[in-house]
Amino acid sequence: MKKSRKMALTGMLCALAVVIMMLGGVIPLATFCCPALAGLMLIPVFVECGEKLSWCAYAAIAALSLILCPDKEAALLLTFIGYYPILRWRLDQLRSRLLRVVAKLGVFNLAVLAMYALSILVLQMDQILNEYREMGLALTVACLLVGNVTLLLYDRLIAIMTALYVNRLRGRLMK
Repeated sequence: MKKSRKMALTGMLCALAVVIMMLGGVIPLATFCCPALAGLMLIPVFVECGEKLSWCAYAAIAALSLILCPDKEAALLLTFIGYYPILRWRLDQLRSRLLRVVAKLGVFNLAVLAMYALSILVLQMDQILNEYREMGLALTVACLLVGNVTLLLYDRLIAIMTALYVNRLRGRLMK
């Protein structure tokens, strides 16, 4: 594929990801869905353009989301975990299935905890702290566990979407 087509594909998918992220401020409960959907836009970039350009696309999407998105929690979530579709390829190279799962969950938990620590301690987003205070420790831990299960489902979705793109859409889109 020519470099100009790769750049055009990357630019269009970055723009689409930012539009998806901006919907997070319009649609209730989209705080967690929009970053996941925006992350899926990195799959064709990764397949067609490689890891390096995928990281550049992720950085552009994250920066634009932080600037433009009305839902800052969603933008931060994308910034802290939106690179997962790219990193997943590296983690899948681990030989042991158990080690792969532990590494994926470890990356997710560290990223989420770092995001909320930054949100509360540095950015002073007190509404997040108040939400978790109201929920209590048990419900907060339950939310983190649900997040872990969701990551494993998202991981499977990335595999399915990658196969769908490579086997069905790639030939139609990249002629």
